[in-house]
Amino acid sequence: MNFSQMHHERNSLALKRCKSYSFDVNQQAESLVKWDQHYNQHSQGRFSGYLDELNFGGMHLFEEYTNQTLLQHCCVNEHNIWLGFSLQKQRPKINGTQIEEGQLMIRPSGVEFELITPKEFHIYGLVLDKRVLQQELIGLDADLWLNESAKILVSEPNTRVSYELAKIIGLMLHDNTPFSTVLNHNKGGERLKRLRPVISSAIADLLLQTETGMREIEVSAPAKRRVLERIRDHIEKTGRYPLTTTELCQIAYASRRTLQYCFEQELGVSPIQYLRDCRLNEIRRILLNTEEEVVISNLAVEFGFYHISTFNEHYKKLFGETPSQTRQRARLYHYKR
Repeated sequence: MNFSQMHHERNSLALKRCKSYSFDVNQQAESLVKWDQHYNQHSQGRFSGYLDELNFGGMHLFEEYTNQTLLQHCCVNEHNIWLGFSLQKQRPKINGTQIEEGQLMIRPSGVEFELITPKEFHIYGLVLDKRVLQQELIGLDADLWLNESAKILVSEPNTRVSYELAKIIGLMLHDNTPFSTVLNHNKGGERLKRLRPVISSAIADLLLQTETGMREIEVSAPAKRRVLERIRDHIEKTGRYPLTTTELCQIAYASRRTLQYCFEQELGVSPIQYLRDCRLNEIRRILLNTEEEVVISNLAVEFGFYHISTFNEHYKKLFGETPSQTRQRARLYHYKR
């Protein structure tokens, strides 16, 4: 049983209302329900984050905070639609497209997407069961929001809609609100069932205000995106991380200059740093998730770190702790589970 399963099962009785704190990007990724996701950390320092969420009646509302730059590979579970947005100045990117203030990111289930979130980042999210939307939308509205062939969509900037959606989520999640009083009442479930149609109708009303100017983001974008996709496809198919710029150029069919430009424009890091971060994140996942004794030096060599002192230095700089400290933390983590 992983962290999120344990956490949500413990809270499955009172409408699945819970708030969880994380010390690691993998733990943060596990905590989201209705998702299949994979997080990599790409800025230096200890990670901390939290997920505050409520799951009821086909609606999953949440606020997520992460303190480090993350590259997230995400896919919404079947029969759901995800909407994400942020009210702060730091802007995320979805599939290489920067999202402006007041824009909603919309992703129907079934197609993976990539989200880059900056440091000290709050994001609001709603995962809606399509059956909930079917009850609220008819005709052309339903065609737009329930279309199975739809790709990633973004709305035109509309700060009023995003603030109103954030207000609904805040009322549901935060303490000392009328909703929290209902949740804490011993008959809160029955009362909230009566409120659900009101909430879902209010959300549908706001979504309809974003339809004008809605546009699609290509899952496979041209040029510089294809360079990155070739490298990721190679890693996924072979299970091997390239170690030199020459290897990267050969895999991506790109010059050194093009390679450098693509990574800096899309991810904000050099190609070599990106791959080193990916290898370090993979090692960290192994150290955290295996209950067997692992020889850290052997693991480092397996992932292309042939100088152990340099490996330890890079690892501590990225994660704010040594590999040995991660393993000690993992023992406590498994013990608690």
